[in-house]
Amino acid sequence: FPKEIGEWKSVQDAQPMIDSTIAELGVTEHISRIYSNGTDTVRLLLMAGKTARLIRHTPNICYASTGNTFLKDPTTVTMDVDGTTQEFQVLPIRPSSELTGDFVVVYGFAHAGVFKGPSNPRFVYHGLPSLEKIQVVCNCDPDKLGEIPEYAKSFIEGVCRYVQKAQGRKQEMVNSKW
Repeated sequence: FPKEIGEWKSVQDAQPMIDSTIAELGVTEHISRIYSNGTDTVRLLLMAGKTARLIRHTPNICYASTGNTFLKDPTTVTMDVDGTTQEFQVLPIRPSSELTGDFVVVYGFAHAGVFKGPSNPRFVYHGLPSLEKIQVVCNCDPDKLGEIPEYAKSFIEGVCRYVQKAQGRKQEMVNSKW
């Protein structure tokens, strides 16, 4: 996965997933990094793994279990990326610790290079052998709780482009073997 996405550059690896979480979620590959565009930062967690296990643990479950408070229910947001509609859930959170400020988690699942953020991913992705899952954590604008922060949109678009391209290459390899 690239360390540069448009104007965004990886500035450090973020906290890695622990082995028990990787096993529980059926994660086969993951990336956890912090990116910056020189002014703003985002934290990316991108996972690939076994669908049945990956979809059962959405951020609203994960973040609630650690004592955080949701400022609003998840909101579905769509973005047009090169003519393809990409869909995400946006979840604004007040952390349990007073040491950090409110933040937003933008998350979704990708199959065949297209992200969707269904409220119940089990219904949408049930039966697929594998899936990608994205979580982008960024600062929260208190006046726009159900929206992707403007500065983070270019980063998310870049990730979408990369995943679409990678999925296209994977499909070409599958087709060439037949």
